[in-house]
Amino acid sequence: MQPDSTARYSARIITPDPTTGSAQADPGQVRLELTLKLHSYPDPDREPVKILVIGSKRSVSAIVAALHQLGFAEIFEWTDFLSAPNADRPIQFAPGEVMKALVKFHW
Repeated sequence: MQPDSTARYSARIITPDPTTGSAQADPGQVRLELTLKLHSYPDPDREPVKILVIGSKRSVSAIVAALHQLGFAEIFEWTDFLSAPNADRPIQFAPGEVMKALVKFHW
């Protein structure tokens, strides 16, 4: 599986402006700015879909890493660990939202 074709990388070299007189304007200094536009980047033409991975920390981490290796999502795109839903904290849905689940077993 190839990474999502909507992910875009761009880079530009930024050289300091010696005319500013800034102490950081070292003529030998060059800064590289790297930008990554991910498939999860907000776009008015795209509808968001929420993906849940629920299990032990070890298994959830393994699935997140596996999805990263497949090019599905960057690891930093996922939230920190959250408490799983329960009777006191059910999952909230917006009108018209539906859900489908897939059960995979981590070895």
